[in-house]
Amino acid sequence: MSVPGAVKHATRWSGLEIGVRYVLQFGVTIVLAHLVEPSAYGVVAMVLVFTALGNVFVDSGTGLALIQRQRTTADEETSAFIINLAISVVVMGALIAASHAIANFYGRPEISAMCIVLSAIFPLNALAVVPDALLTQRLRFQVRTRVELGSSLASGAIAIALAMAGAGAWALVAQAITSIGTRALMLYLASGWRPLGRYRREDARSILSFGGYMLVAGLIDTAYNRLQAVIIGRLFTARDLGFYSLAQNTQQAPTSFASALLNRLGLPLLSAARHDLDEVKRVHRAALFMSLFAFVPLMIVLAVYASPIVVFVYGERWAPAGPLLSILALGAIPWPAHVLSLVALNAMGEPRLVLRVEVAKKTLAVALLLGSAPWGITAIAWSTVITSAASYLLNAYFVGRRLRYNGAAQARDLAPTLVVAGFTAAVAMTCAAWLPQSWVGIGSGISLALLVHVSVGWIVSHPAVSGFLQLIPSRLR
Repeated sequence: MSVPGAVKHATRWSGLEIGVRYVLQFGVTIVLAHLVEPSAYGVVAMVLVFTALGNVFVDSGTGLALIQRQRTTADEETSAFIINLAISVVVMGALIAASHAIANFYGRPEISAMCIVLSAIFPLNALAVVPDALLTQRLRFQVRTRVELGSSLASGAIAIALAMAGAGAWALVAQAITSIGTRALMLYLASGWRPLGRYRREDARSILSFGGYMLVAGLIDTAYNRLQAVIIGRLFTARDLGFYSLAQNTQQAPTSFASALLNRLGLPLLSAARHDLDEVKRVHRAALFMSLFAFVPLMIVLAVYASPIVVFVYGERWAPAGPLLSILALGAIPWPAHVLSLVALNAMGEPRLVLRVEVAKKTLAVALLLGSAPWGITAIAWSTVITSAASYLLNAYFVGRRLRYNGAAQARDLAPTLVVAGFTAAVAMTCAAWLPQSWVGIGSGISLALLVHVSVGWIVSHPAVSGFLQLIPSRLR
């Protein structure tokens, strides 16, 4: 599996930036979990439902449209910037206007003030969309590394300081605003980009014609993900939502890492090759091999060791989140395949097809979610596992048809990963059953399972092994 030099360089820098950022964020989450009550997490999760939806509107798919084009003019970039900024002001006003209604819906008056304060996220995020897209388009990941690390450190430090001072849920609010605000400012300064072009209606229409489909697809995806929080917050307690949110956030740390890396590298690389179907297929297969080989064992050990990890990392009071984390980790196993399928379709200029796929997947997902809700939070978590499996099959079908990569060929390519994952799962479950539930026992079990994963992959000559070896600088091999 050949990995070009530019891709090696981009992968190293992007992987370093995203990896260190998520390690920092995870570390901050651990500290805050010991300082903030589960109910506070639940209250903030209720508000973040609406900020997440609003941010989808703010982006409007313009960032993806700029990346997909590969080369953009100053007028196109300025037009996208003005679109984002204008929408952000409208969304900000809408959240402020709806703040009392949202608080009444949940029966929590304090949510109204949080909505008003968190509405500042939207214009701050709008400032970052174009600079971020251009840095990604040009594979300038060294700059992004500095920006992301700086914003993570600043927001984490402020949140921890406020939590130690007894700010509770407001520490989490401050973290969200500081993270987006410092990131936007640093991206704007570090990128060197300024809106020096003119707003042109033709450019705006062209960008929105692509981005519009991404906007609707993003809204559908975000609405489904946040609908879980709405249902739990409405039917159960804020404390229950806090447990579910922590489990979901812990599971989403590796999935968000995978999404960010695959989107950041995959979209510009596949967009550059979009006129060569064979090259797109080759890059897609290589990315699928490597991402699943790295990701699947992490989800397996997380599912097996979820409960002791939650207790040891977050504390005994978070123990109810452990079983939920185990279930959510199982549902996340095929996540890189989900991401790569949509990246490939977007890169080939198929936003309408992406939207159709999202509508089909989320229609099924919402039906399963609503059907499971009366049975409790655990049933809601299991509904995401079924949704994930069905979504994988739908993605595989549509991307396979577009790339002439049928189900049989995909099954043959996945077979080595499934074989290796089977050994990994067996070792992890055996270690969990026989080794003591201590830091030493947990660490030894996880390490042994991952060692077996790599060893079996090398023995069966899994294509990902050679691919990862090529990413290591020659002087270190």
